[in-house]
Amino acid sequence: MPEILTLSQRGQVTLPINIRAEYGLKAGDKIFIEKTNGGYLLRGPKKTLLEYAGCLTSSYTIEEEEEKAKEGLSQHVLKGIE
Repeated sequence: MPEILTLSQRGQVTLPINIRAEYGLKAGDKIFIEKTNGGYLLRGPKKTLLEYAGCLTSSYTIEEEEEKAKEGLSQHVLKGIE
């Protein structure tokens, strides 16, 4: 259901609390607005690279990863020779 927002004299709007809660928005967050064919699109803040730190963990050591890469490369090279 659409929300109705009121524009203040300073050109500001307040996002309803349910929208802020749903998208995890807090004071100081940046909101992006983009004009589209159908109107305007609001987008929430983008995550920084640091917020993704640790999300890609591996159960392999660096040495095991290097060995797997070498094996994959050697199999690829051998297929090209055949």
